Amino acid sequence: MTKEKQAPKKFLEKNKRQANAYVKYSGLGIQMALIITMCALGAVQLDKYLSTAPVFTVIGSLVGVGLSMYVFIKQIIVENNQEGE
Repeated sequence: MTKEKQAPKKFLEKNKRQANAYVKYSGLGIQMALIITMCALGAVQLDKYLSTAPVFTVIGSLVGVGLSMYVFIKQIIVENNQEGE
Protein backbone atom coordinates (compact mmCIF):
# COMPACT_ATOMS: atom_id res chain seq x y z
CA MET A 1 0.00 0.00 0.00
CA THR A 2 1.07 3.51 -0.57
CA LYS A 3 1.43 6.08 2.18
CA GLU A 4 -1.69 7.92 1.01
CA LYS A 5 -3.84 4.81 1.52
CA GLN A 6 -2.29 3.89 4.88
CA ALA A 7 -2.89 7.28 6.50
CA PRO A 8 -6.73 7.22 6.23
CA LYS A 9 -6.78 3.61 7.42
CA LYS A 10 -4.78 4.47 10.55
CA PHE A 11 -7.00 7.50 11.13
CA LEU A 12 -10.14 5.34 10.93
CA GLU A 13 -8.70 2.73 13.29
CA LYS A 14 -7.77 5.41 15.83
CA ASN A 15 -11.26 6.95 15.66
CA LYS A 16 -12.87 3.53 16.03
CA ARG A 17 -10.85 2.83 19.20
CA GLN A 18 -11.80 6.23 20.61
CA ALA A 19 -15.49 5.64 19.84
CA ASN A 20 -15.37 2.21 21.51
CA ALA A 21 -13.82 3.74 24.64
CA TYR A 22 -16.47 6.47 24.68
CA VAL A 23 -19.31 3.94 24.49
CA LYS A 24 -17.69 1.71 27.12
CA TYR A 25 -17.23 4.49 29.66
CA SER A 26 -20.64 6.02 28.94
CA GLY A 27 -22.16 2.65 29.76
CA LEU A 28 -20.27 2.56 33.04
CA GLY A 29 -21.58 6.01 33.93
CA ILE A 30 -25.15 5.01 33.20
CA GLN A 31 -24.69 1.85 35.25
CA MET A 32 -23.39 3.90 38.20
CA ALA A 33 -26.37 6.26 37.98
CA LEU A 34 -28.81 3.34 37.92
CA ILE A 35 -27.23 1.68 40.96
CA ILE A 36 -27.37 4.91 42.98
CA THR A 37 -30.95 5.61 41.89
CA MET A 38 -32.16 2.11 42.73
CA CYS A 39 -30.56 2.21 46.19
CA ALA A 40 -31.95 5.67 46.91
CA LEU A 41 -35.48 4.80 45.75
CA GLY A 42 -35.44 1.60 47.77
CA ALA A 43 -34.36 3.56 50.82
CA VAL A 44 -37.15 6.10 50.29
CA GLN A 45 -39.68 3.28 50.19
CA LEU A 46 -38.18 1.80 53.35
CA ASP A 47 -38.46 5.21 55.05
CA LYS A 48 -42.13 5.42 54.06
CA TYR A 49 -42.84 1.89 55.28
CA LEU A 50 -41.11 2.35 58.64
CA SER A 51 -42.24 5.99 59.07
CA THR A 52 -38.73 7.20 59.71
CA ALA A 53 -37.33 10.55 58.68
CA PRO A 54 -34.66 10.60 55.98
CA VAL A 55 -32.52 8.09 57.88
CA PHE A 56 -32.65 5.22 55.38
CA THR A 57 -32.66 7.60 52.42
CA VAL A 58 -29.28 8.99 53.46
CA ILE A 59 -27.90 5.54 54.27
CA GLY A 60 -29.26 4.06 51.04
CA SER A 61 -27.82 6.87 48.94
CA LEU A 62 -24.39 6.45 50.51
CA VAL A 63 -24.53 2.68 50.08
CA GLY A 64 -25.50 3.22 46.43
CA VAL A 65 -22.54 5.51 45.83
CA GLY A 66 -20.16 3.06 47.49
CA LEU A 67 -21.58 0.10 45.59
CA SER A 68 -21.44 1.92 42.27
CA MET A 69 -17.82 2.93 42.88
CA TYR A 70 -16.94 -0.66 43.75
CA VAL A 71 -18.55 -1.97 40.55
CA PHE A 72 -16.90 0.77 38.48
CA ILE A 73 -13.40 0.11 39.84
CA LYS A 74 -13.82 -3.65 39.54
CA GLN A 75 -14.82 -3.35 35.86
CA ILE A 76 -11.95 -0.98 35.10
CA ILE A 77 -9.46 -3.41 36.66
CA VAL A 78 -10.88 -6.35 34.69
CA GLU A 79 -10.78 -4.40 31.41
CA ASN A 80 -7.22 -3.26 32.02
CA ASN A 81 -6.15 -6.84 32.71
CA GLN A 82 -7.80 -8.00 29.48
CA GLU A 83 -6.00 -5.30 27.47
CA GLY A 84 -2.67 -6.33 29.01
CA GLU A 85 -2.96 -9.94 27.90
